[in-house]
Amino acid sequence: MTCLIVDDNPLARLALRNMASEIEGLQLAGECESAIDAFNFLQKTPADLLLLDVELPGMSGLELLKSLDHQPLAILITSKTDYAVEGFDLQVVDYIVKPVALPRLLKAVQRAMERFEAHYPPGAEELGPSYLFARVNNQLLRIDFDDVLFVQALGDYVVFQTADKKHPVHLTMKAVEERLPPSRFLRVHRSYIVALNKIANLEQNSLLVGKHIVPVSENYKGELMQKLNVI
Repeated sequence: MTCLIVDDNPLARLALRNMASEIEGLQLAGECESAIDAFNFLQKTPADLLLLDVELPGMSGLELLKSLDHQPLAILITSKTDYAVEGFDLQVVDYIVKPVALPRLLKAVQRAMERFEAHYPPGAEELGPSYLFARVNNQLLRIDFDDVLFVQALGDYVVFQTADKKHPVHLTMKAVEERLPPSRFLRVHRSYIVALNKIANLEQNSLLVGKHIVPVSENYKGELMQKLNVI
């Protein structure tokens, strides 16, 4: 389970980082010193759990949770008890009053892991988000994985091809490949990543994906055959 630390106090972030590193099964996704930094971070790199200070400059931790369309699990960490009721109205996992002690954090993280596993049991086909946000024409556009037929590299851009639209994004294929779930997408060519469930047929070195022909490189063909469950 990945976690994001959000606290405007550098010493508090350091303490949380050190404690989080000792908890098995918890991986640090990053650190932010404000709610708006966390909001922007989460648009690009989803996290399963927030270790979230409530009193932050500009926008509070509670306001951050309300602003997110897809809210991660959250453990509120603050110096006051005034926010407990509102926090639990937002279905936070736990509420810790500073200073944070490792045994107390362990207890809260264990609750978070139990809730996380209830939603994503071991062996589930898909973990993590079913979408990403990409910057298209100076705005962040949500791209749902279910809509994507394939991704094509074109110069300094990649194009997310859906059934009826193309979304050009200034990214590298490597960056896109790292963000797409490997259970659903596979690179089949230097310039193409395809959605496995959108493949209609394979003929020699080309795929029919929707109404599009996608080339297949010999370097990727072996893994493709395994993924397609060919008999």
